[in-house]
Amino acid sequence: MNAFSIEPLVGSELCKVDEIRRLYDLFDVISVHKIQNPLLWGLYTLRKKEMEFNNDKIPVNEWLLYHVTATKNVLSIAENNLDWRFTNRCRFGKGVCFSYCPLYANRYASRTQGPSVEVDYDENVMHLLLNMGFPREAIKRSLFYTFNQGLEVAVKWLMDHITDPNYAEPFIPPRRDFNNEMPIERAFIICRVLVRRTKDVKVNYSLDIISNYFDTAKSTNGMVYVKFNDYEFYPQYVVYYKEHNVSQNIDMYSYNLNYSNFDFQ
Repeated sequence: MNAFSIEPLVGSELCKVDEIRRLYDLFDVISVHKIQNPLLWGLYTLRKKEMEFNNDKIPVNEWLLYHVTATKNVLSIAENNLDWRFTNRCRFGKGVCFSYCPLYANRYASRTQGPSVEVDYDENVMHLLLNMGFPREAIKRSLFYTFNQGLEVAVKWLMDHITDPNYAEPFIPPRRDFNNEMPIERAFIICRVLVRRTKDVKVNYSLDIISNYFDTAKSTNGMVYVKFNDYEFYPQYVVYYKEHNVSQNIDMYSYNLNYSNFDFQ
């Protein structure tokens, strides 16, 4: 069994880490903890040395990035690390997603209750279904209720529900919880992430891996970084939090960060 611990973070480290302090300004932070997992740390440092050895002319950057999850997942992440195999939202590839912007990470991982939700539809499947003659609003319903699982699943849903009275009426998606819960608390996992070469990618739900020349996919809006290889990230801190009642505008919250200047302890 992999030995690990999650200890409350106190003292100077709590104040020195910018990525933690930033969360206090944006959310109701409940508690902050540090993960100690010697096995995962060893695998991470070994992977870093391998990346540096493979090409010593290009530096391997080490960034602190955010990943948001339900509180029930924290223990598993602390013991086994984040795992792309459990990825549900894979808009920019089937890997582990991170962001330097906590508001963005929170918004696109949020499953809180409310009247409606912004939905990312698989645009490739949407186009194919439109060409097959299905109504656009019905297609939206099918992609929403089948979790963007692909063309075959969407077609089956469309055929099974073709007699529904609201089949082609304007679709307003309800709030939905993918984990069968309405969490009051959520958790930021602040991870060390190794990044050398990034490749800009557009929305691509079927992207499983990128060329060996690159190690990280980056969304075209610059907000999302996707890692496809194990051990190129290490979960360092856990921050339990609640959202403020007031809405926050991501576009108004910008950063001017230079990760290469970060001094990691």
